[in-house]
Amino acid sequence: MLLPPIIMKEFVIMISFFLFAIFAGDINASFVADMKPNSLSEGEIVKLSVNKMTSSQTLLPIDYYKLPFCEPDEGILHYRENIGEFLAGDRIESSPYVLKMKREMYCEQLCVSDVSADKKKGKKSLLQRAIRKDY
Repeated sequence: MLLPPIIMKEFVIMISFFLFAIFAGDINASFVADMKPNSLSEGEIVKLSVNKMTSSQTLLPIDYYKLPFCEPDEGILHYRENIGEFLAGDRIESSPYVLKMKREMYCEQLCVSDVSADKKKGKKSLLQRAIRKDY
């Protein structure tokens, strides 16, 4: 017996949904490459990275170091990205901030940045626009 095409289509959709429901129940974990739990001892340095700056008012992200933020003394290091970070457009980079596990830390000056200087004029206007757009 041959079923009419419309009934056959609904039958195929129903079977597909049923099979998906059966196999989806077995999926309860995900794997993120290069991500593993770390145990740190007291006083050990916690690696702190920076990423792109995003805004709810615009679709275009800004690279963190295009704004006048302090850069690490050893220069900006670009970390390897896993496939999820790559697809999301993340740019994970080093930061100059130092955090230590289980240690109280207070405000410290990292650098002095003169955003009014002529050489940083582009960065000053970019910073002003970024503030207006809620980055």
